[in-house]
Amino acid sequence: MKKRTFDRKNIIVTRIQEEDVNSFLIDLDIDDNGLPLYQLDEFTRAVINTIPEYVFAQYENPDIPQTDAVEKLREAAKSIYKIRDYDLMRRWYLDEDKSVEDEIKKLGDSRRGEFGELILHLLLRDFKNTIPLISKVYFKDSIGIPAHGFDAVHITPNDGVLWLGESKFYTNSKSGIKELIGDLENHFKREYLNEQFLIIKKNVENNSIPQRDEWIQKLTQCNKMSDKLKTINIPLLCTYPHDIYKLFDNLDKKEAIEYHEKNINELKTYFDEQNHHPLKNKLNVILLLFPIRNKKELITKLHERLWHMQNM
Repeated sequence: MKKRTFDRKNIIVTRIQEEDVNSFLIDLDIDDNGLPLYQLDEFTRAVINTIPEYVFAQYENPDIPQTDAVEKLREAAKSIYKIRDYDLMRRWYLDEDKSVEDEIKKLGDSRRGEFGELILHLLLRDFKNTIPLISKVYFKDSIGIPAHGFDAVHITPNDGVLWLGESKFYTNSKSGIKELIGDLENHFKREYLNEQFLIIKKNVENNSIPQRDEWIQKLTQCNKMSDKLKTINIPLLCTYPHDIYKLFDNLDKKEAIEYHEKNINELKTYFDEQNHHPLKNKLNVILLLFPIRNKKELITKLHERLWHMQNM
């Protein structure tokens, strides 16, 4: 089994692994009384462990002095909370601050800081063998405003593929998929992609990414839309609550697998029926579907861990 970068305890299990759709679940264990245990603690720990790499677009570095490791974690967590959307959601979930409700409503569901991007980062790193090409957080336009663009900009160094991903974390799975389709329609157009390639190239010039010079050259010379699309994979992640964790105490049971597959097939059919992108036959889209037990408990636990990290 491949060694995972962040999900080292193999908390995430894969079910459907097809060319255009992948599905994931948080695996169940048993507690001290032999009862089913939804591994919220281990999963949120895996997500939070991605934050230094997500923020700085740097990789596991054995040369970082141990005395600097804690400060690096603290700095990464603080960088997340400089983003207004994340800080608003922290105040809502942890502090139960009702004064931010109107501001959150103005954000709309698609702009809330609710960790979908971090989950996407985790899945790409551990299951697609990618590394981040740039950091969306580190290269921001101004304090509190993350850089415009895709939720994930990764590469697979071995085959020279650019991964431009989007993520949605919705209570309603079909609403999340509909928003992903909207991103697909808006972002995979000639003008938008040309703009993003320039932004990515500028950021690559300022970091120490493996194959840095090769990627600068590729981003500079790739001018034709058809050539761009051949080198891009488009992972679209929808994370959403589902009742599979309440109905089954063992996700490996035949009935649980069939129930999960039925849900995934229904959502993939919905995606295909709603996707009217004129270039859809030329886009390398991979729909990533990740049902979780409860959105509020997951977001709250992630904020608890992130808040603790920045106060270490």
